[in-house]
Amino acid sequence: MKNQPLNLTGAEALSMLESAAPSDLKYVRQLVEDAVESDIAAYLESIGAAEASAAVISGLCTASIAGGQWGFENLLTRLKSAELKIKNLDSAANEILTLVYRHTSILNFVRIKITAVQSIVKSLSNKSASRTNKSEVDTILEAQIEDQLTLSSWGEDAEALFQKQATLTGQVNSRSVSTYSKLWKSYLEEKFLIGLGIESNKGKEDFIHERIKPLMKYKKPSSSEIKKILANSSKQFSFVNESKPNRKEQRSLNLIKFKKDLGGRMLEISYNSEGIDPDLIQPILNSVKGQLIIDPKQATLSVDMSNDSSQVVIELEKPTKDDIDTLKIQLGALASNI
Repeated sequence: MKNQPLNLTGAEALSMLESAAPSDLKYVRQLVEDAVESDIAAYLESIGAAEASAAVISGLCTASIAGGQWGFENLLTRLKSAELKIKNLDSAANEILTLVYRHTSILNFVRIKITAVQSIVKSLSNKSASRTNKSEVDTILEAQIEDQLTLSSWGEDAEALFQKQATLTGQVNSRSVSTYSKLWKSYLEEKFLIGLGIESNKGKEDFIHERIKPLMKYKKPSSSEIKKILANSSKQFSFVNESKPNRKEQRSLNLIKFKKDLGGRMLEISYNSEGIDPDLIQPILNSVKGQLIIDPKQATLSVDMSNDSSQVVIELEKPTKDDIDTLKIQLGALASNI
């Protein structure tokens, strides 16, 4: 059967992407949470721990998905308070992180991919940017997308304008530009071509629906399967429960500062030159949400989050709930390469 034309304007394509991106991320996160909870329950059974309630499993899942040193510390706290009769909590926390890594790495990949898409979409709908590059933005919005060729051309134009704006503002780590390009192009193919029966000859490994196949109809692993997964995991965690103030102080001297005016309110993000560790993004957002709940009218919100390889310091004047989405996109844009 002959493929049907897309018949979209650039503005319609952007609107579809704006709607699809957060929905895809939410769907993948739910799949990952379900798989992680199954793994944690199976792991606790395999080491002879006391039975854990659904609430305890859910809390351990949240800490595991956050990952990094923060996730490790949070796992230790939750395992200890749950009184599950585990002899070595440090070992258990590290093994849980190792066990679920194959799931959380999928979520991290999708999170960075969606961040790339949202950053490009948002840059084209930003009013101040639109005024600065009005003719270029109008060309992208009014473009007619009919087939694979015109979609590819439109995508390249949109990405080129984004890169131009991002370079001027310092919005994206220069080393991340090529990664953004790859993720943006593969997302366009997945959203607009696959549904029409147009097969792509490259990049299938970067399609979300390919990455999440192991999570579909996921089954709780047996004790023997858990041992295999732990032994063969591509990432072996070995966090230690101890503070390292000297290392943190040393990192603090080498931070890059990014500043952005949010309509008269200043946002400042300080981070390592290598880029923000993606594992820190969700804990940072959790901290912001918590602070806004405790004090929704604070003058300045501050977050200082770090792990063994990265540190992020955020100062935000007169924060609001709407700033959480802005922070999510901005932190992803400044993240280190996947």
